[in-house]
Amino acid sequence: MIYTSENELPIAGLSLVLQPTNSSNITPLQTWLSNVEPLPIWIPLARKNGVNKVLAVASDSGQYAEIIPSIFGQISQRTVVQWQGQSYELTGVEIDRHELHIVEISLLAFEPLSPTLGRAIHALCFQWLATADRALAERLHSSDLFPFTLVVKPGKTANQLTLRISILQRNLLAPLLWGMSQDIGNEITLTKIPCRLGKWVNIQHSTSFSALAQVPSQNTIDLEFLSPTSFKQGQVIQPFPLPKLVFSSLWRKWNVLAPKDLQLPEIEWQAFTAAYELQTVALKMKGVAEIGAKGWVRYQFPNNEQAQIATTLAHFAAFAGVGRKTAMGMGQTRII
Repeated sequence: MIYTSENELPIAGLSLVLQPTNSSNITPLQTWLSNVEPLPIWIPLARKNGVNKVLAVASDSGQYAEIIPSIFGQISQRTVVQWQGQSYELTGVEIDRHELHIVEISLLAFEPLSPTLGRAIHALCFQWLATADRALAERLHSSDLFPFTLVVKPGKTANQLTLRISILQRNLLAPLLWGMSQDIGNEITLTKIPCRLGKWVNIQHSTSFSALAQVPSQNTIDLEFLSPTSFKQGQVIQPFPLPKLVFSSLWRKWNVLAPKDLQLPEIEWQAFTAAYELQTVALKMKGVAEIGAKGWVRYQFPNNEQAQIATTLAHFAAFAGVGRKTAMGMGQTRII
């Protein structure tokens, strides 16, 4: 492996690339790293282009530095492993050092789910974090900014859903997946309805703050608000995604989470809304209905410097969400 400054960053996670083989001299994957303590938990990734991958999940991302030498040592011995009844040769290791991740897992409900899922998913995510690190979960619970966005996406039928979790800090991927692993493929309960979690995880997208800071600038930016989006404006709730509200929301979250050398200057936004197609939608929470806007908006930035920053923040929005209660299903956003 060639080491660069990027390689020296802390590790968010790692996965093994598996190639099916007919070899009979095999070692079960669960005991393959017998010299590592504690042993990682292995989670299957969704197959892409016919490639089998499995995540090596530690409860703390700091443990990966100890796991990696053992993995390379075993690969050098061409050890064949058994995983879910199949023999595999390990053909590669993928080390993930990104800060930003979108994780998806399927969810099958045995009865129609209540529309008030936001708080239940929020609580489930904290439960998974607490399984790995209770002190970490308590710190996040008391912080002003929760570095996750959570939403349940509808599937082909009312009972087939996808749980989508965006993670905004590198060190949170491992404990979240560690806690989730106990429920993968098993039954859980949401709003008193029995559900079954999928058998594999999909890392739908990952990137770094530095990569987002280098995306080509756009003076015209189209954003789609996929779930109800609203903002606190003074003493009232504003459902219309005004340019200042949208990009100030993203700017604040970026400057809390991004590395110091990528902090953005304070901005008096000079932007206007060029076109939009929006509707107000009620998202039911426990005891209340939150009103927000869904649809798309076209923003224009005459100032080139602001356009570059706005472009970065627009791409960040896919991970961070926009506005209020993004950890309960609101403010899911993507750049078009």
